Amino acid sequence: MAAVSQLSYVVGTSSDVSGWKKYATEVLGLEVSRDSDDSLLYVRADDRHHRIGVRAGHEDDVAYVGWDVASKAALEAAAAQLDAAGVEVTAGTPEEAADRRVMEFVHFTCPYSGVRMELVLGHEKIFMPRFHPSRDLAGFNTGEMGMGHVVLYAADIAGAADFYSRVLGFGVSDFANIPKVGPFAVFLHCNTRHHSLAFMNIPGAQRRIQHVMFETVSIDDVGRSYDLCLDRGITSTSTGRHQNDHVFSFYFRNPSGWHFEYGWGPRMVDPETWTAENYDLSSGFAWGHDGLMKMV
Repeated sequence: MAAVSQLSYVVGTSSDVSGWKKYATEVLGLEVSRDSDDSLLYVRADDRHHRIGVRAGHEDDVAYVGWDVASKAALEAAAAQLDAAGVEVTAGTPEEAADRRVMEFVHFTCPYSGVRMELVLGHEKIFMPRFHPSRDLAGFNTGEMGMGHVVLYAADIAGAADFYSRVLGFGVSDFANIPKVGPFAVFLHCNTRHHSLAFMNIPGAQRRIQHVMFETVSIDDVGRSYDLCLDRGITSTSTGRHQNDHVFSFYFRNPSGWHFEYGWGPRMVDPETWTAENYDLSSGFAWGHDGLMKMV
């Protein structure tokens, strides 16, 4: 059983917070939280206070990634597991917890991606007013599966898979391989979502994050979003269907230069019975996504 229950939030830094504010509503179709300001943008996608955050800064990259834990005991157990594995764990300050809208949290630096990971307890929910998309969208499938997934860069994907499964209880959904090259990516689950965390080995990547995925309620949300992004010239790929999670999706750029994926119709996993799969990127249940292998 995974130490965490779901992906809670992803927060980045950007030199263009005002551009992100416009992008969040006009492109993502999300809702900017009322307590946002010029230094920190909170973006809602469901009943959570925020799922995406953008902090003012000179680096256009990910700042930290938040993961829900179920209880105080689970938080302490996860911290102890990390400590036993030789990973330094630090308690967040009350001021940092207030900033993230959580009761408390601990954080550590991922040994493979260099990204700050935060294990959080009590991420704030907002029941009223309800989330309302800022453009014509049916909404997103989140709930117990979390906000979607995040994909980070790491040179040693096998090491990352071992660390997150052995220390934090993630399950390995599958490995992707490039013929005559070797392992390219690993996909990890912490609930029934096919993957909430993934690592890709792309030498020379300029950032630590590749993309964040939201699962749409309707296939039409993917189609309309694709048309909108195509009109704005910000598509990163064509539409397509993945081999592993079977999702129908496309990717598009954000003001910081990394990517979002809007997808519909993925298959789920049963964490209790799932057996890790292995596939290569030249065959399988897939089509489209032209441009995917050029994304950095």
